[in-house]
Amino acid sequence: MRSVSVSALLATLGACAAFADARQDILSRMDQASAGFHAMSAQIRHTTHTAVLNDDDTETGTVIMRKVAPGEIQGVVEFQTPDHKFYAFEKRKLQIYTPNNNTVQVYDLGKHGEQLDQFLSIGFGTSGKDLERAYRVTVGGKSTIGGQPVTKLELVPITPDAKQYLTHIELWLSDDNYPVREKLYEPSGDYVLVDYSGVKINPPLAADAMKLKVAAGAKYEYPQK
Repeated sequence: MRSVSVSALLATLGACAAFADARQDILSRMDQASAGFHAMSAQIRHTTHTAVLNDDDTETGTVIMRKVAPGEIQGVVEFQTPDHKFYAFEKRKLQIYTPNNNTVQVYDLGKHGEQLDQFLSIGFGTSGKDLERAYRVTVGGKSTIGGQPVTKLELVPITPDAKQYLTHIELWLSDDNYPVREKLYEPSGDYVLVDYSGVKINPPLAADAMKLKVAAGAKYEYPQK
């Protein structure tokens, strides 16, 4: 009986060591990938789940993003379906452009912009060290998404500010160390599910790639004022 218990304990310790090794390996690879990351582009599928209604709202489009400084990103998301809409973020400012009515809504994110940068850039240019500073990191198992091998991570925010927005994040990383899927859980029970495909790391980008291209005569609105 005792030998069985000892065997079980040794097996448990061995499994813990294996998970620790896997965790350290992933974080080290993220450190290496972060050092060479400058920009990305991908197709994106973005689903917002509203818990109280048990309803999903899905948009599809493209995203481009680049690192402009440590901890600061700039990017443009263009959704083509179901409605044509652009989201541009830079220096704590978010602009939402709707071509159908040629209107741009401008938001000053202030201190919340830092959280937006952190959430948007998870896995793209995020080092393992940065991830450990911001989250409690647990490594799950391996699986496949769309035929692509992935490793699942669970991230629990450490800081009280981050906990206001998210309870935890599930992140599926490819063997090339970029996200294939992200699932962000909010305290309300709502969540956002993001799937990336056709990811390109450090693609050539035009000088004005991050500039929001607005038609002449666009109306600018400032909902916070």
